[in-house]
Amino acid sequence: MIGGMSSWLVPLAVALVVVWVGVRHVRASHSDTLLDEHARRRVGSEAAPAPVSVWREANRLFRSGEEEGLLLLAEIGRQAPRRRQAVVDTWLAALRGGVSLGLDAPWRTAVQRELVAHLRPGEDFWPGMDLVAPGAILVELDLSGCRVNRVDLMGAVFLGDARFEAMTVTGDATFAGARFLRHAVFTDALFARSVSFGAAVFTGNVSLRSAQVADQLVFARAKVSGRADLRRAEVSGRADFRHVRFGGRALFGDVVFHQDAWFRHAWFRGRTDVGSALIGEAAEFGHARFGRRVMH
Repeated sequence: MIGGMSSWLVPLAVALVVVWVGVRHVRASHSDTLLDEHARRRVGSEAAPAPVSVWREANRLFRSGEEEGLLLLAEIGRQAPRRRQAVVDTWLAALRGGVSLGLDAPWRTAVQRELVAHLRPGEDFWPGMDLVAPGAILVELDLSGCRVNRVDLMGAVFLGDARFEAMTVTGDATFAGARFLRHAVFTDALFARSVSFGAAVFTGNVSLRSAQVADQLVFARAKVSGRADLRRAEVSGRADFRHVRFGGRALFGDVVFHQDAWFRHAWFRGRTDVGSALIGEAAEFGHARFGRRVMH
């Protein structure tokens, strides 16, 4: 009986020992991994940072004005789509301030260039990004052909030309209170919802030629020193131009306003062309002033 029992107890004991050794090996391996990771976090820059610290290191370098940080953030966005909006927000934060020591135009241009590379459809396109940077200072910004979700550039300052040609904005867009210190080009832009330029200041020309706005267009209290070109633009919602000052020519030829168009208290100092404009509902020009000839 005892001999019979020993014949099956021995293999069982061996199996138990093997399992026990395996469990200890797994635990030891896990412990070594934790120790290695802890060591990597504790050592200096000679060792590669642990994955959890890459984001912090990239932000540290970027805030220091290091191009390495800019490129490292871009790589994080490529490898981790869930972090892309955070990367974009980090870049935009740099454009919102940092002028206490003077305007660093080359650095801002580099940040903008990397930003645009991911907002323009192509191999490195990041879809669905929000562009939220109220009060930003932007140098020769060119978002032509870009596709974004929401835009908030309220109070932003645009140095040099600002180009938004054929840009697509799928959410609401606001440039209210922004200052365009040269020309602003929104030719062929598509705004899938509303867009506001309320109280914006345009030192040069502004063009919304052939632009499309699926909801409201607000220009109320804006000031345009140069030419305002809205020829062949199409606005599906209300168009609000109340109290706008047009210093140069105001071109509305072939524009289509599907709903009301309000021009109350607007001041047209230059030549005004509203020939062949189509207004689906009411057109209000109460107390509007015209300094020169109006072409019908």
